[in-house]
Amino acid sequence: MRVSMPTIYGNIQTQLQRLLEEQQRTNASISTGRKYLQISDNPVEVGALMGLNVESALVTQFKSNLDTANSWLSATETTLTNVNTLVSSTAALAEQMATGTYTAAQRAAAAEKVQQYMEEFMQMGNTRYQGKYILSGYRIDSEAFTMGNFAIQQPEMSLESGSTGTATSSGTYTGTSSATYIVEIVSGGTTGTATYRVSTDGGQTWSATGTTSIDEDLGNGVHASFGNDWVAGDRFTISVYQPITYQGDANRLELSIGTNSRLAVSQIGSDVMGGDGSANDLFQIMAGLKSALEANDSAKVGESMEELRSYQSHLTSKLAELGSALNRVEVKQNAYDTLGDQLTSDIATKGDTDLVAAATALATQQLAYQAALQSSSMIMGMSLLDFL
Repeated sequence: MRVSMPTIYGNIQTQLQRLLEEQQRTNASISTGRKYLQISDNPVEVGALMGLNVESALVTQFKSNLDTANSWLSATETTLTNVNTLVSSTAALAEQMATGTYTAAQRAAAAEKVQQYMEEFMQMGNTRYQGKYILSGYRIDSEAFTMGNFAIQQPEMSLESGSTGTATSSGTYTGTSSATYIVEIVSGGTTGTATYRVSTDGGQTWSATGTTSIDEDLGNGVHASFGNDWVAGDRFTISVYQPITYQGDANRLELSIGTNSRLAVSQIGSDVMGGDGSANDLFQIMAGLKSALEANDSAKVGESMEELRSYQSHLTSKLAELGSALNRVEVKQNAYDTLGDQLTSDIATKGDTDLVAAATALATQQLAYQAALQSSSMIMGMSLLDFL
């Protein structure tokens, strides 16, 4: 069969180009460190490699989420541990003041300390991590707790046997600090004939006697409305203080820590500290304790102490929940560290260039190319004139 010279030259050029392309691929594999540069190099292996890379990226994201979760949970645990410590100090103070050996002046001094504790509790409740409030739910840019204006509370009644007396409070407080008004019936009778006196220092000093009516100004804008029949010795107290309320929402921040697995990393401020008027409202318990101390009422101080102990049990359960979540984070982190190392190894095995093998292959390809060039030049230089 006759083979034309153009055909020979074309075949030579094609083979030389193929050898050159092989060298180029091998050189690119060495320079990039990647065994496969495109899917067509090995579709099956490249597909498996892409799956491993996707899984590795997920593990990396989950590990990052776990680091964030650990930080949030740790910050919350530290905050609530500090709250628990201060609650213990407050309960110890209440237990001390509940005994009958302390004077009204001493309890008034303790009330000032309780006020300081309340302010510290609010500061703890407004703890921030990386500029975000950790107890505000989704409202991480807003303080969890805020202190309102002075509010006049409704009376707490302490009536003698046979009394049907009633009282309500109203008015606009004009004082500059919290206070507790003790109203005591001096002489019994119906409203309009019974007389009363008022103390704002725990019974150390009393106002002049006044006659009960449906609207009595007790001082600094605090009014009391008396009703029904009274017995001498009847008492009620009206507290005035700045309520601390929760202004976050009821959502907990969650992070994805695995496929179809999420972890709540925050606590709701109203659940752990109150500000919502619930049974475990620490701020309301503290306000009640302060009022009881200002009223020199040892029995009420004892009741507040028991409320603090009950709140502490509630807080302990929240701390246990945080501890459990932190343990879960640690277990997950260890698992992902192991999985991440394995994936890195698998990806390297499947996708990284074996430099020794690649260098050997490149040397072989270069030798083949040089040999092909030499033989091609010999063939292309031959003609019929060489044999005439």
